[in-house]
Amino acid sequence: MPRIDIEPIRRRQLINAVLEVIGEYGFQGTTMGRISAQSGMSVGIVSHYFGGKQGLLEAAMRHLLTELHQDLMSNIAARSSSPRDRLMAIVETNFSSVQTNPKAARTWLVFWSQSVHDPELARLQQVNERRLYANLVYSLRPLLPESWLRGTAQTIAALIDGFWLRAALSEGRIDSEQAMRLCKAYIDQVLADGQKHRSV
Repeated sequence: MPRIDIEPIRRRQLINAVLEVIGEYGFQGTTMGRISAQSGMSVGIVSHYFGGKQGLLEAAMRHLLTELHQDLMSNIAARSSSPRDRLMAIVETNFSSVQTNPKAARTWLVFWSQSVHDPELARLQQVNERRLYANLVYSLRPLLPESWLRGTAQTIAALIDGFWLRAALSEGRIDSEQAMRLCKAYIDQVLADGQKHRSV
């Protein structure tokens, strides 16, 4: 019988426990003891894998960022290869249930607030921002004048982040579906304006 590598399994269990505990108690209420109780593993094992609270949050965010990237690649692969479809896949992935469920949303909110104070979390945030911007520019380039790319990509990124934040904090006043439709409507409008500009 082949030997099962327990390390990835344990890490995934611990990551899930981190998301559960942050979702229920917030970052201030997240303790090694609560992670231990949620995961069913000893505090010693939790400390071995993560070291402390910042390590717990960093690992949880690496997990969410990896899921975000993998989901985007899957969504793009499932569509036609048109640049507009890539743009719509980017929007849909950022508002998918994986990224907007209460546990993930609360962890994202904690991550953003803590990244102001922690260099490693700030680096992860920069990686996330650059990846989104690069994907948007790549998808917009065949559709818009070159001089429009930077501003349009930054606007779409700001809309995604802003509407995501409003949906996470609005207690139902705006949901992910509404936010997604608004982002897509802006993209279609700017693409139509770009085509008119090119035809002049």
